[in-house]
Amino acid sequence: MNTEQKFGGLWTVQKLDAVEKYLQFYTTALKRKAFKLCYIDAFSGSGNVTLRNGLVIDGSALRALKYPFDVYYFFEKNENYFKALSDKIKTSYLEMLPKIKIVNGDCNDLLQNIDKKSWIGEGWRGVIFLDPFAMELSWSCLEKISKTQAFDVWYLFPLSAVNRNLPKSGEIHQSNENILTKVFGSDDWKEHIYKESMQMTLMDEAYMEKVTIEEMKQYIIKLLNKTFPTVSPNSAILRNDKNSPLFLLCFAGSNPNPTAHDLSLRGANYILKHI
Repeated sequence: MNTEQKFGGLWTVQKLDAVEKYLQFYTTALKRKAFKLCYIDAFSGSGNVTLRNGLVIDGSALRALKYPFDVYYFFEKNENYFKALSDKIKTSYLEMLPKIKIVNGDCNDLLQNIDKKSWIGEGWRGVIFLDPFAMELSWSCLEKISKTQAFDVWYLFPLSAVNRNLPKSGEIHQSNENILTKVFGSDDWKEHIYKESMQMTLMDEAYMEKVTIEEMKQYIIKLLNKTFPTVSPNSAILRNDKNSPLFLLCFAGSNPNPTAHDLSLRGANYILKHI
């Protein structure tokens, strides 16, 4: 059975490089601080990614192991990918095993209690990477993470998947509506994703149409600002080789401390501007 993930192109490299650059920046900036550092990869995958051109590259989990965190949590729902990642880590990172926790489970369940631990009180800081397949991630996970006040978050928002579930105009199927409400965190999205068209029907009646991708990007940034004290305004739209928008790479920080705010934004803004 083939357990390697095969997908992606330039956008895959862009997201992985961006997160890795931040991990390097983050661990360097905090290396002289008395914090314990935690990395959480909520959709860890199999460890490697085979791009469509045949190139095999390290995924986010293996890249994270290059950087000095005190504990690494790798969540993976797919049992085959979970086993493949476990085997790779046991083979190549045996000396690091005491620091690594690999969990076969759904991050929507695993992150629901993340705010129950006193991360700040126990001296923890960390980074979480959220790279869901399609629209798997519930916004409630972001709300839980924000309550920890300890984690910086990189979130690959599924622009293309969301867009496919939104008709240009007209009624949305109830099942799609429910999924979109989970992804956006409430049903307020209906008031922001559609606007009255400047054109009229043949009967001279106004109708509602979808906002542009740029307007959707600004709405997602607005949602993040409601959830987190720190949000980069420079979220990057990642596109395929036909220039179609696929994902929105977003950065948010849960620590309300002004020093943490300034430090994380300095690193994240630079990275996002240079994708």
